[in-house]
Amino acid sequence: MKRNYYLILIASCFLFAACDKKKDRIFDESPTDRLNTAVANAQAVLVSKPNGWIMQYYAGDGAQYGGNNFFVNFTSATAVNVQADYTNTNATSTYKVYPGAGPILSFDTYNPIFGMFAAPGAISGYVNYDVGLGGDIEFLVMKATADSVILKSRKRGNRIVMVPMPANPATVISTYKTAFNTYYAPNSYRFETPTGNIALNFYDYMELHSLTDTYSFRVTPTGLDFYQTVTVNGITFKELTLMPATATYPNGYYANVAGTLKLVPIF
Repeated sequence: MKRNYYLILIASCFLFAACDKKKDRIFDESPTDRLNTAVANAQAVLVSKPNGWIMQYYAGDGAQYGGNNFFVNFTSATAVNVQADYTNTNATSTYKVYPGAGPILSFDTYNPIFGMFAAPGAISGYVNYDVGLGGDIEFLVMKATADSVILKSRKRGNRIVMVPMPANPATVISTYKTAFNTYYAPNSYRFETPTGNIALNFYDYMELHSLTDTYSFRVTPTGLDFYQTVTVNGITFKELTLMPATATYPNGYYANVAGTLKLVPIF
């Protein structure tokens, strides 16, 4: 009996030692080393796409001014070329990835594409003279993999997603610009649902406002992608698809999958 007790005790000691060594292997990197590894990974992912990335950019507190598509190509360890759906400007500036609360992506020299949103209103001509449209130029990298980069804007906390640019970037960018211009051309919009209509107006930028709500989204080649799920007159949706013109809707409209809600342009 005593012999069995000693055998169990010895086995437990070996098991504890093995677990302790495993624990040591898990934490053999210091926090600084892990952060530096994350920074290096983010940098490598950014430059890994020769066609660049489509950045789903939202400005303002709670993405209040709507979203735009930026076309961002990290052409070297420091240079970045930026285009966007709302403009024909093609601008090159610099960026860096550095350690902070995690990897921080900073567009650290002036770029007019970002400046439209990040510059004070006295410069951009939009909204408040102090903060303009409240855009960010620095982002915490939450995730960086080959299929997507997830960012969090440092001042406003907005979720910014980047996905790889497909082949034929010039054609893709042109398609986004056309879609943006189609959306932005009307004077206003209205929601149409079986239980009633809701009048909508542009306010500060490209977001739409009713009397009680603000709707924030970005324009895609197929329609509208909302920043978050929306409910209108009991109908919940995240995306609307651009539908072709009809006799009743000569300028087309945007609709949910079920066809129970329409966003109709008013000229």
